[in-house]
Amino acid sequence: MFRTLLASLVLVAALLTGCRKPTEDDGTIKLTFWHIMNYEGPKEVLEAAVKRFEAAHPGVTVETQTFANDAYKQKLPVEMASNTPPDVFFTWGGGMLAMFARAGHVVKLDQALSKDGWRKRFIEQALAICSADGSAYAVPLDLAVVPLWYNRELLAKKGVTPPATFAELLAACKKLKQADVTPLALGNQKVWPGAFYFVNLAARQGGTKLFLDAAAGRPGASLDDRSFVTAGENLRRLVDAGAFPSGFNGLADAAARTRFLNDEAAMYLMGTWLVARVKTEAPEFMAKLACVPFPSVAGGKGDASTVVGGVNCAFAISSNCKHPKLATELLRYLTAAEVVDGWCGIGRIPALKTTEEQAAKLPEATRQAQALLSKAAYLQPYYDQYLSPRLGEEHKKTTQGIFAGTLTPQAAADRMAKLAAKER
Repeated sequence: MFRTLLASLVLVAALLTGCRKPTEDDGTIKLTFWHIMNYEGPKEVLEAAVKRFEAAHPGVTVETQTFANDAYKQKLPVEMASNTPPDVFFTWGGGMLAMFARAGHVVKLDQALSKDGWRKRFIEQALAICSADGSAYAVPLDLAVVPLWYNRELLAKKGVTPPATFAELLAACKKLKQADVTPLALGNQKVWPGAFYFVNLAARQGGTKLFLDAAAGRPGASLDDRSFVTAGENLRRLVDAGAFPSGFNGLADAAARTRFLNDEAAMYLMGTWLVARVKTEAPEFMAKLACVPFPSVAGGKGDASTVVGGVNCAFAISSNCKHPKLATELLRYLTAAEVVDGWCGIGRIPALKTTEEQAAKLPEATRQAQALLSKAAYLQPYYDQYLSPRLGEEHKKTTQGIFAGTLTPQAAADRMAKLAAKER
């Protein structure tokens, strides 16, 4: 019996040893890292940063997992609620990060940022988007804006000038349609690309302060303000003018981008991450790519220099992380000078201050967009990032409803205001 018991214990021990995950007990520390920068350009820059971190920290490995945008947005909250999040994770900042922070799911970074001048390396406006209740919970790498991109050769060929006003935009759409060219590339299957139109139109109509006051529930401001309704009405004017490709609400953004790069669409309202895509997918198109601010709206109260944008890549540490000091060190490597060099090289705007040498690596198209940002009176945040997750999703759904004609602009505004009131 003793021999049988001993054999059983040895077998159990062997099974446990074989199933055990790497820990400090066997000389290995593992950090898990999730992000969505899973395409050529950003992916390689981050991979190189992780390798530099691992080389400088023998015995520490980083297990990286990448996700598609929408799948990630669904998975991360579930893992947070289940207390099984990754150690280091990608975030956009804004409402979802604030929700995690207030629930105690994210590590505060204020103390770490105060050391060695780390905080001073970031653009303060970007760091603010990664903060909640006066504390920083993430470090930003990418600062993006959403200008109106256009194909300079195609517009010139069709005798169209890049529009500066909404009236000029409608006129340009009419002229391009008559020339059998799609005026504006749009693939709204995932809803967020179309939301850029509403946010821009609302910023031109009512101004950024109105949105911020309405989002905060301040007296005299609401998400059903007439300015938001007018923004929806102007959005419908674009739809009725045939500005977008047939079936755009069911079209993928990648397909819309392909049409733009194939000279089938003349303009494209998209973030500055577009440049990195163009560099890898159609480098010959770079010579045609240029941008202007979103057109001004006659009678609008918003400053015409305002640009829509935000943090499109930041990194945070979950409070479940067993090695927060090492995770913080990984964040330093993910925002190091080498990463900023690489980020500029692929055509994306860093959320960190750049040297002249680094800025010189930015493609001309990116520098054009960056100039719009530097001249902007306000940075209008993306609604779906700034608002609470539920309200952000409602914004995208109601905007798609306006596009589809299943919701009137007034009904869409009423739904937003009603949900905002319910959340307070």
